[in-house]
Amino acid sequence: MQAIMEKCPSRVIAQRALGQAEVGIVDYRWQESFIYQDQLNSIHYRLMPFQLDMHGSLSGRADHHLGNLSLLPAGSTLRVVGDGPVHRARTLKCSFAPAWVERLLGHSFDTSDLDVDNFLGVKNAHARACLHRISLELLEPGLASNALIESLLQTAVIEIIRDTSRTPAEAFHADRSNSARLSSAQLDRVTAMLEEGHDSIPSASALARELGMSVSHFRRRFRATTGQSVHEFISNSVVEHAKSLLANSHLSMKEITYRLGFTSPSSFSVAFKRVVGCSPSHFRLQAQA
Repeated sequence: MQAIMEKCPSRVIAQRALGQAEVGIVDYRWQESFIYQDQLNSIHYRLMPFQLDMHGSLSGRADHHLGNLSLLPAGSTLRVVGDGPVHRARTLKCSFAPAWVERLLGHSFDTSDLDVDNFLGVKNAHARACLHRISLELLEPGLASNALIESLLQTAVIEIIRDTSRTPAEAFHADRSNSARLSSAQLDRVTAMLEEGHDSIPSASALARELGMSVSHFRRRFRATTGQSVHEFISNSVVEHAKSLLANSHLSMKEITYRLGFTSPSSFSVAFKRVVGCSPSHFRLQAQA
């Protein structure tokens, strides 16, 4: 599975072949701009750093903010410009052949009538959760690992294609169809608030207030939508932010601890190890190696 990355050396951290699909964790480095081309469909989910200012276009029209999740249709060319000082990232890359996605969807994945730039900067929280789980499984495989990874990848692909292929009317009716859940727009806003929290992660009450709900109502709808409690979701976001700070900053462990709202370095270390599987200091050594 060969792709062309101009001015962007890469290093594979972990990789798994799944027949007509392949997943891997890859470290990329680049200059101010680069071009990415691939003959396969591919999903790119940035694991680190937490914040990265990058813009790009598949259509050749105006640049879009890339966020941390994009799907690139087979044969497309992505032109990327990075505006910030950080020119490296650790990314989960999932590649899959046209026949793989055709078998999944029951028809060909035809993007000729779609605005392909909608596949850039995808904010679907369900897809992100699946991709994050794939990255953990790659690093710490368990029972029936390949089957789990492929099922998670299938779910992520379907979620992204559903989101990006909807007309505004379809999206509106889909959001209205189940009032017990958060709408796509509401879930995207929650995700954005967590990503934008440079120095502190917003609380459940702050998220509920942003959506104009009581905390209890927000918690119920959030669990119905994501299958996770607000606390679990925020904890995962805190860990992702911590991983970014550990890998890409020179902040001391104490500074990171209090920036993320922990009462002590020991409580931060326990919470981090519970999710990641290693201590913050060990993670920093590996990430900066």
